[in-house]
Amino acid sequence: MALTSGTAFLAIPSQVAPLPSVARPAGSAEFLAARSQGPQGFFSSSASSLLSAGCAVAAAAALTRSRPGQKSSSAVICCAGYNASNEIGASDPLLFWDPIGFCEGGTKEEFDRRRAVEIKHGRLCMLAAIGMLWPDLFGRFNGYLSPSQNLKFADIPGGLGALSKIPVEGYLQILVLGGLIETQLLKDQSYGGFGYAKYGAEPGNFGTGYWGRKIKDPAERRQKLTAELNNGRLAMIAVTGMLIQNGLTGQSPIDQLASGHISPFNDGQGLFAFDASKELGAAAPLGYWDPFGFMAFGDKAKFQQYREAELKHGRVAMIATIGIVVPDTFGRLGGYLSPSAGLKFTDIPSSIEAIGKVPTLGWLQIFALAGALEEKAKAFPQSYGYPAFIQGPPLKEPERSKKLLAELNNGRLAMIAFAAIVAQNGITGQSLVEQFSSGNLNPWVGGYAVSLSKSLPWAPVPEGLSNDPLDKEYIGDFGFDPLGLAKNSRLLPWYREAELAHGRVTMLAVLGLTVQVAGLKIEPFITKYVTDSNDPLKAATQVPIVGWLQILAVIMLSELWRYQNVISQYSNGVKPGDLGWNPKAPQGSVRPKWFGPTFEAPYSNEEWSLMKLREIKHCRLAMIGFAYLIIESAAAGRGYTLVISFATPEFAGTVGDFVPKGL
Repeated sequence: MALTSGTAFLAIPSQVAPLPSVARPAGSAEFLAARSQGPQGFFSSSASSLLSAGCAVAAAAALTRSRPGQKSSSAVICCAGYNASNEIGASDPLLFWDPIGFCEGGTKEEFDRRRAVEIKHGRLCMLAAIGMLWPDLFGRFNGYLSPSQNLKFADIPGGLGALSKIPVEGYLQILVLGGLIETQLLKDQSYGGFGYAKYGAEPGNFGTGYWGRKIKDPAERRQKLTAELNNGRLAMIAVTGMLIQNGLTGQSPIDQLASGHISPFNDGQGLFAFDASKELGAAAPLGYWDPFGFMAFGDKAKFQQYREAELKHGRVAMIATIGIVVPDTFGRLGGYLSPSAGLKFTDIPSSIEAIGKVPTLGWLQIFALAGALEEKAKAFPQSYGYPAFIQGPPLKEPERSKKLLAELNNGRLAMIAFAAIVAQNGITGQSLVEQFSSGNLNPWVGGYAVSLSKSLPWAPVPEGLSNDPLDKEYIGDFGFDPLGLAKNSRLLPWYREAELAHGRVTMLAVLGLTVQVAGLKIEPFITKYVTDSNDPLKAATQVPIVGWLQILAVIMLSELWRYQNVISQYSNGVKPGDLGWNPKAPQGSVRPKWFGPTFEAPYSNEEWSLMKLREIKHCRLAMIGFAYLIIESAAAGRGYTLVISFATPEFAGTVGDFVPKGL
């Protein structure tokens, strides 16, 4: 009987028959609760089905042994989690997206709780997004918000500044109104915490309908609910971005747009008055380099904290790099590292295996010494002098700045070098000197790494990719897919179409931007208005409305043709991105007919594959390059060009004056 009960769980969800009524011992309420969730609650995967079967067999066998004189009965405990991948909200392109794993092994009640929270936060953020934009766009109410405090609606600024203006009585009224709406008007039972909340058959459904009407069509209803979820998700991200931007700049979103204060990182306002680029350490060729934006807030104390950490890590890395190279190069110390353990210095390898060789007492001594040095530095902060610890005469400028800059740069180099040495050691199992002496300089060809991505040689090939740049289906496949988009094979043609379309447009954009800034002035035939060639972003604002309408009309007609003749024809054999410009190309598939002029250039299959590979590479480079050019233009207020300037520098054209003017 126990085996029968256990094997009943092994069928796939679509073939599960209703279980017969059997006698259940006391305490089997878990079975009814789990079974009431339906097939999705029982069967999340084949692995959980086997686990359920094992639990069932074990429970039944235990009951049989404990009651030998009693007729055996089935006792089933379900161990499977709820499968939330079929719920509303799984949308293209990510489909069911749960990177943190909130829904793994969870129950239907836990999913309902998170869905109710998601819907509520999304609805509030949609209202909040409108509330942050509406007053500055369409004006505020007339009259007084608080007559007793002589506070008018017009006195309330947009954004975070409004929080300090509203009186305490106003917040109490807001909280009371919100509570009445939730508990009385909507009858929301999803409050009260984990043990008391009730989410109903459908979380977030309060019976209000859609603008007063009930949607009967299931497809339309699902579409509306999905749209609400996605709009709420977008609103949560948008409100977060607007609040952060408001907090950094002190302006509401509309104020930022109206004043042209789009980027808070280039004008020295408020939190950004401190300019870290003028501090020591900005060296050629990168100059001031802060790609992660650690100094985005521009605080002097924060900069000193980061600089202290940088110096400390750099000094430790310099010592560590020397320590991992010197023993194998010049030999180790004689004698014992630990006489009590019989451990000699020669027994310690110059690799990460040394960590396991040092005894516990040795590590305690290392930590005690490091801690004593740290406490001394806190109690008596001072310069270590030059040379270090000797406290020689203080250096004078500019020699002092030169020495400090050299220490910073050497520490940065040592941090990178030591990280690479440790990574190389972990892959090959050899120390740095052993790698050089054995000729094992490339760990990727010695059998240490297999099936790795061509673009990220330390990572495996992502699922859905061939890792072949000349792949016949998708040219340019270098095994790079950090977001896992290739798992959705149904959308791969669309991804390639979008990549080629954006790449081709940005190639034209980079070309147009760089030649205009370089001095090639082409006045548009559609208007007599002059645009600025030195600032591309400013030039975009000088194009009249009729010009933008013509641009949009050309784009719309081109996109309509592309959708009708390419995108919608994937099922008929048309390849993504194939516009049919070269009818004689060996595409090997159905070709669309281009509505404009074409060119006929015969290629061999190898030449055509290389041409397509070059195109996709240039597309990707252009997308990155165009983004960089726009960011640089926004930061500097002028455009940049890729065209080499052959103008004669000032010092080369002035006789007897070898120093440029203004220095």
